[in-house]
Amino acid sequence: MSPNFIQEQLSWAYVKAVIFRGGFDLSLPVVDRRGIDGTITDSRRSGMNRVDFQLKSTTEYAVRDGRIVYDLRVQNYNHLIRSNDAPRVLILFVMPENPDQYLAQSLDELCLRKCAFWHSVMGDEPSSNNSEKRVFVPSSNVFNLEGVQGMFQKLLG
Repeated sequence: MSPNFIQEQLSWAYVKAVIFRGGFDLSLPVVDRRGIDGTITDSRRSGMNRVDFQLKSTTEYAVRDGRIVYDLRVQNYNHLIRSNDAPRVLILFVMPENPDQYLAQSLDELCLRKCAFWHSVMGDEPSSNNSEKRVFVPSSNVFNLEGVQGMFQKLLG
């Protein structure tokens, strides 16, 4: 298996664990034509109750001023800035550089290292770059149980 495939699958494991532990629903498109990898729904909310997301994983990043610096493909960025009937976010799973450190397991725990973060660029201007757009993901936007609840509150009120 390619390293990218392994990273992608581990990022899905992380996101699914958080979503399902929080009691949220996850739906995946059969065909990804809108740049959306999935939709998180909170059926406990009335009115608008879903957030679309694009999932990325990386071992190559920097942290500056409390933000994770990540170069996103322009095509992906331009999908995320569009508004539709649901807010869109980037979920970025930050992983160790060394693949041997991705996962640790014992009889008592399963540890998937490091962490995922979410960020919305909806409403930003389209990028005129040809290949990549640098985004700055706040390290305070942790994709955990509280973070997903906070994401819904911030994006949907």
